[in-house]
Amino acid sequence: MSLAVVDRGGVTQTGRVRRSNEDSFLIREPLFVVADGMGGAQAGEIASQMAAEEFAQVGLADLHGEAALRELVAQANERIYARAAGDRGLAGMGTTVTAALVGEGDVAFANVGDSRAYLMRGGSLRRLSDDHSLVGELVRSGELTEAEAGQHPQRSVITRVVGAEPRVEVDTFSLTVEDGDLIMLCSDGLNTMVDDSGIARVMAGEGSAEEIARNLVRAALAAGGEDNVTAIVLRIGAVEEGQERQAPSVVREGAARPRRGRAALKVVVSALVAGALAAAAITGLRWSHFVGADPASGRVAIYQGVPVDLGFGIRLYRLSSLTPVSYATLTARQRRSLFDHRLRSDAGARRAADSAAAVSP
Repeated sequence: MSLAVVDRGGVTQTGRVRRSNEDSFLIREPLFVVADGMGGAQAGEIASQMAAEEFAQVGLADLHGEAALRELVAQANERIYARAAGDRGLAGMGTTVTAALVGEGDVAFANVGDSRAYLMRGGSLRRLSDDHSLVGELVRSGELTEAEAGQHPQRSVITRVVGAEPRVEVDTFSLTVEDGDLIMLCSDGLNTMVDDSGIARVMAGEGSAEEIARNLVRAALAAGGEDNVTAIVLRIGAVEEGQERQAPSVVREGAARPRRGRAALKVVVSALVAGALAAAAITGLRWSHFVGADPASGRVAIYQGVPVDLGFGIRLYRLSSLTPVSYATLTARQRRSLFDHRLRSDAGARRAADSAAAVSP
């Protein structure tokens, strides 16, 4: 007897707010990948697809362990960076990557960004990967709780991206598997909508891996579906030596929009009400400013308003100006100090941003 993948499934959806899906996923047993793209226009979609394609093209026979995954992420980084450098319309594009490679009795993982890997074992859910994000750093330093991180207005700011720089730092690790393990990879469109206890309830349910993945995505949509959402689920089980295995397959789906019905009407009404509140609040607090990070450009930014996100894309602040400083060049300590969301005058916010520019490489 040996342990292997006995069931697998993946689902992706655009969500209820976004117009396009910048997530890509790959199921090519024993290789599984989720990529969540970012960048202007369609650049994020292109970046995530390029990352998935890099993994789809590799020969599987000699693919083993963490070193192989690290090399594949590095190759994807080179391709995406070169593509962006040669096309001004794609400048700044990048993608997260979370990958799993199933071996004989273990699974190797690679992670860049804030897409996640989870393990469900014996009824208990465990997050395997660390978020390379601003709020992830704040949670690990004890300055934010997980609940606070979920509501933080800068929760989409990631600190490591595949394709944004000539080289990328990759986290890799391995897990010894047990019979009955469920492993799940997801984009942040799932875990920002459904907390870990909610994810655990869905993964503890009955059904195939495909059904569990679909139910996870449905839970994110029911909670608001503010982002693209993708989940891959694989089940580990015992197989007889020489037992016929399902043939490897490549799956990388675009996403259809979900049916909206009454849920869509509820979203629209809530958004209109929240929008009116946001407009009033920003008008009343037009003299308040704070320093933050702009995910679209990767730069330190000055915002007008208060750092409150009401959901459905409604915020009580707006971008006022960008600085020339890339937030990726700041140390974790500098980011924690600068992005404390203290309300300042416009001049005070600019002085704080200037101080970061003075110490940034």
